Amino acid sequence: MLQINPETSSPYQWSTVEPIEACRQALHKRPFLLRHNLAGNPIFSVEAFAKVAEAASIRPDDLHMDAGKVRLTDKWGQIPTPDVPVAEVFKHIDTADAWIIMKHVEIDPVYGEFLDNFAAFVRKIAGPEGASMILNPEMLAIVTSPNRKTSFHFDSEINFLVQVQGTKEVWICDPQDRSITTEEELESYYAGNITAGTYKPHAEQAAWHYFLQPGDAVHIPSHACHWVQNHDNVSVSFSLNMEFPAWHQAEVYRFNRYLRKLGIIPNPPGKSWLRDRSKAAAITTVRRTKELLHRPS
Repeated sequence: MLQINPETSSPYQWSTVEPIEACRQALHKRPFLLRHNLAGNPIFSVEAFAKVAEAASIRPDDLHMDAGKVRLTDKWGQIPTPDVPVAEVFKHIDTADAWIIMKHVEIDPVYGEFLDNFAAFVRKIAGPEGASMILNPEMLAIVTSPNRKTSFHFDSEINFLVQVQGTKEVWICDPQDRSITTEEELESYYAGNITAGTYKPHAEQAAWHYFLQPGDAVHIPSHACHWVQNHDNVSVSFSLNMEFPAWHQAEVYRFNRYLRKLGIIPNPPGKSWLRDRSKAAAITTVRRTKELLHRPS
């Protein structure tokens, strides 16, 4: 059952494959598919993103690229970075075995309007109460060489992977399956270890498996381990991300890491709203106190 984005005046159209009520129930819990009309739009072409990448390259931390064979178990930062300008990598993207990711693409007003449109659609899926928990939309553009793999990992963001050129496969695990993503890994992640997710051999059988082609998008919940295999084509995709308020998960996991270091096995987020808010308030107080103590007099 298709639910169409009611903002028909927008050039960017989105729809859910399942009834929107089912997607609302699935949001943050399991993957679900969306459809879009972005394929073929010149602002989402490889040539357009070559220019976006050059602009991103002059902003600190807004461009990452690497090149080489990738194993499922590889961690972020293990793949060599090409020692050439990003424009050169784009020229040879067919054979470079490269992965190029541009962050904060929405700085450009053209893509900012696009992101605003998508964020409004997601908030409609979430409903009035859920929409208040969805903050700070961000657009990442990803251009990938043929047959390139993205290794096993998880993210904190609420993610939608949007395919606009080429085809690929993605495997997505249950974000609540603690045999795949452990509490200790989550605590380590929020303490700053972004490579905390570690591949487990049973993950592939446990994961949802999707074949994505232009016009498809899939929801990847926060903390859902996933990995991607590009097909024999250059791929253009987006990661459209949103964040939870820090008190919802991040600050709770940071507090839990302190407790675990003290030998206490902590309750994970979501068991008690009052306990979670207390932990978040405590960790915020500790951080602000440290900032005051280190402030130059």
